[in-house]
Amino acid sequence: MENAERSGLVVASCDALGLADITERPAIVVAADSGLHAVMGRGWTPDCVVGDMDSVDLNLLAAAEKGGALIERHPVMKDESDLELALAAAKRLGVTDAHVVARDGGRLDHQFANLVVLATPRLDPMRVSATIGDHQVWVVRGRQDLRLPVGSHLGIHAVGGPATVSTSGVLFPLDREVLSAFEARGIANAVVEEPVRLEVTLGVVLIVSSPVEPTG
Repeated sequence: MENAERSGLVVASCDALGLADITERPAIVVAADSGLHAVMGRGWTPDCVVGDMDSVDLNLLAAAEKGGALIERHPVMKDESDLELALAAAKRLGVTDAHVVARDGGRLDHQFANLVVLATPRLDPMRVSATIGDHQVWVVRGRQDLRLPVGSHLGIHAVGGPATVSTSGVLFPLDREVLSAFEARGIANAVVEEPVRLEVTLGVVLIVSSPVEPTG
């Protein structure tokens, strides 16, 4: 028997407003270090708190533990980021469809690492998407349809190596074309019809939809 679908939310550093659009608590909620503040501010007790706890309010951490949260502590000097560890915890907890919420900005190396770890093969077959500030991100292997408003910006970025990609519903469609991880060819696209259809027959890509900048 196939495993049942199980939604999960992984919250990194952001505030409770970053979770305001999530109207229903997912089956599993994992807080990555200071992401605990946003989760508790939303009125939820996480199932798990993961990280080195170097930026967590210890009173909130104690309240989460009292409420039944599993606390997974890691040393400050470690090889993985808190988000990476939190995603691994979500997979261990049986999450099949994980959504990450994190703030935009901050250190560039952290931002880059947080995007790359979304696509690590260690999470496959768990589906991963993310809200990073005002940006939406999806990790795509195989086929996926995205429903985005016409006119939305859309970028396609191969990660970890080349990817063979076909797309429709965008201004510059692809037909089994190879995108390199070291070129910017996939950026600056736009949605022209719904849904956007994607098929990645080799490799993995990050789809990034950024806010449309106001004109005039």
